[in-house]
Amino acid sequence: MARRPLPLPAWPLTIATARGSGGDKPIEINRLRRYDCRVPDLVRKQGYMPATAAMPGELITSLEELRAVLTRIDATQAEEIERVASRYAFRVPRFYVENVLRNDPADPLWPLAIPGQVELQDAGEERWDAFQLPRRVVDHPRWIQKYRYEALLRVTDFCSGLCRYCYLKNRDVAPGCISHGEIDEIFDAAEQSPQRGELRELILSGGDPLAAPGAILGHFAERIDRLNRTVPRRITVCIHTRDPVWYPGRILQSAALREALRRLAPSSYILHVVHPREVTPQLHAALQLLSELGGARRPLMLTQHPLFRGVNADAAIITDLYDRLDSGPVVVKPYYLIHPFPDGTLPQHRLTLRESQRILRELAAAPGTRVPLLTVPTPMGKCVIGPYDPLPDEGGYHLLHTKDGVPVRYSTGRVYNPHESRLSIPLAPTINGVEFG
Repeated sequence: MARRPLPLPAWPLTIATARGSGGDKPIEINRLRRYDCRVPDLVRKQGYMPATAAMPGELITSLEELRAVLTRIDATQAEEIERVASRYAFRVPRFYVENVLRNDPADPLWPLAIPGQVELQDAGEERWDAFQLPRRVVDHPRWIQKYRYEALLRVTDFCSGLCRYCYLKNRDVAPGCISHGEIDEIFDAAEQSPQRGELRELILSGGDPLAAPGAILGHFAERIDRLNRTVPRRITVCIHTRDPVWYPGRILQSAALREALRRLAPSSYILHVVHPREVTPQLHAALQLLSELGGARRPLMLTQHPLFRGVNADAAIITDLYDRLDSGPVVVKPYYLIHPFPDGTLPQHRLTLRESQRILRELAAAPGTRVPLLTVPTPMGKCVIGPYDPLPDEGGYHLLHTKDGVPVRYSTGRVYNPHESRLSIPLAPTINGVEFG
């Protein structure tokens, strides 16, 4: 049976299609993780075709496929890729490989998308979600809430491409794509919560929410509308995504996804764009479409990205990135300039906090609408640093404060020992002077 052209490439999903002589029938392929190496084998060997699968060949999931495009991957690097991929699977959209990456092992973007030996040095578990409010609006594994006024929903654990620096790589997150039943469970609880009136924004994240089926996002739209009828002011929706960079064709080609986003009517999109070369004509086209879906109330477009030594840790490169985004038909405003995450960031890309601040200081000599906020991710919440804020060394750490005033002791260094206890690197957060963790 020939493959049917289906609109939205997203797996792992709850429902897939088994192909056989008796016709297609739905089957469950639950609990496949975003870095689970079984996923491509399951699809290839057992003939499963996810119900919202990509057209054949659009997502590269094997070394052989990758080397057919990046022909300068030599035998040594190929062996390294296979060794790392046996622990952390890789997936990269063909569009990104052919239109963004260069066929050159010296390309600084290769380590962000292609497995490398240094990934194995990050042996600990992610702590970003370690601290949450004791009185959350909803108590559910997919609901992350650090602030009374903002919550994050992990819609799916799937992304079109797997960033090699992902801070969730060593963490079990809620597996697969959220189901209609889970959405109802979450929003039924939210409608009964006495804290729901304090909530001002709901962030859809993942994985990548734009990799979820349109039917799922459409159901979110229904339930968020219903929740908003129970609160005194609108709870806005913000979508965090990298899919327009990885695989803009999904947005441009999927009518189901576009209709769901039209109904969802997010107030903002926060785009993960790391380097000027990632700003392609197709990205501009996808952003224009997403903007036009908002009708008279068009969404705010923002961009945020981590700083990486040797990739974008240079004010001139970041200014070029902002200029290229500004050259398109949609206004995209710089939002967060993210100091490297404690987890996931590859060792060669790390920076000290003072080095990150120096980059911000150079960027600050620009119109205010072109200056990002330097944010430091910690388990306690985000700390925002100004270009000229003093950062005294308090004895191996800087004393920072989250945007809610929680004090955090943050390391002055940039290199950590992967064999240390994860409890002590590189954060030592405190609440009211009492060490957390």
